[in-house]
Amino acid sequence: MIRKHAALPLMVLALVAVVGCRSAHVTSAILYIDQQMYQRAVDVLHEGLEYSPDEPEAFFYLGESHSHLAEEAVADNEFLEAKRHYQKAHQHYLQALEMDPALITRVEESLTYNYVQRNNDALNDMRLAQNKEGDERDRYFESAEGQFRLAYTALPDSTSPIKNIARMKIYQADLAARDDDTDREQEKLRESLALLNQVLNTRSDAYELQSDKASVLNRMGRNDEARAIYDRLIVEHPEDTDLLLDIADLAVEEQRYEQAADLYAKVAMLFETDDNLDNDDQIYPLTLQAASFYGSPGVLRYEDALDLYARAVELEDANTGAPKPDTLLQKEKLHYDYGSTLKTEDGSLTEAARAQFEATVNTGRALTNLDPENRFGYFYMGSAMFELGQVEEGSEMMKTYERLGATDLQ
Repeated sequence: MIRKHAALPLMVLALVAVVGCRSAHVTSAILYIDQQMYQRAVDVLHEGLEYSPDEPEAFFYLGESHSHLAEEAVADNEFLEAKRHYQKAHQHYLQALEMDPALITRVEESLTYNYVQRNNDALNDMRLAQNKEGDERDRYFESAEGQFRLAYTALPDSTSPIKNIARMKIYQADLAARDDDTDREQEKLRESLALLNQVLNTRSDAYELQSDKASVLNRMGRNDEARAIYDRLIVEHPEDTDLLLDIADLAVEEQRYEQAADLYAKVAMLFETDDNLDNDDQIYPLTLQAASFYGSPGVLRYEDALDLYARAVELEDANTGAPKPDTLLQKEKLHYDYGSTLKTEDGSLTEAARAQFEATVNTGRALTNLDPENRFGYFYMGSAMFELGQVEEGSEMMKTYERLGATDLQ
């Protein structure tokens, strides 16, 4: 990291000063930084800039000095003072870079160092808060927020600290909801929204913050505003899986199950085709959720639902060596309902309807072989056999269904 300059032996620094074109004031400032006399380094550098105002390294080391002063202020819990020094450090680093673009690597290293230091401390405080209770928990949350704000001050181009504060406040709102403290829940959501709006006033292009804003609005019951943001973002970022899942959750809340199914199915497909192994465990639940919504009353997109149930069965078989009885039952019932719908629409047993009733029987056999006590597996299998004209076999299935039902009542 860039603070390696402070650790250079003094003889080497002196040699650099002689060989290069570095001013005596900058060389002196480096020595003061090496001795941890950061305010003295600032004073010397400003004195030198009165004589040589166009020296890029003077501004760079002003940035270094103020960075160190900010760290000292943090150690003393003087967060306002730390914020002032980080602002000055950022300003001076950019001045140095504007005057000498060759400094870009050193400037980026220093800016990143400042950001990472404060962001890591914030994350640590947030983790500690989650393991505390009452006032002690609130103190850690307050400290985490202060550290996040300093991280944002140190590197204003990053929206992650603001995003983390907003999510931390949402987490606090969740805690309040768990405690049935509605007033505190809404207070934390309002704080989160205000913070997001503050940044979006200058960074309206930060779509992740727009997504967070929509999520907060949704939590506050302002669903129309949330939906308007989501509708725009989904056009601009059609493969952002976090965004798609947020929109799907809102769709479920508003009982727009077909849209939710489309989104869950799309995210499952994106996870299945990307190279990220960390999200593979989400493919199965998303697939099953989408199948359930496609098959729900009011949607009834039978073929889409059946395709996804078939995929869910494959995933269960691959993961555990056998499909789950409930998944097979849902698939069996859907085949039967689809066959009945096709028969009703045409008024006769068409080939398409017959294929669905046959699929009902095949799925039912797989289910009852796996779970012989699953009475509804026999019910739908028997019902499909009656539709296929297999009366004797259907009657046997219904007898088993009734027998298992009687056993359940005992």
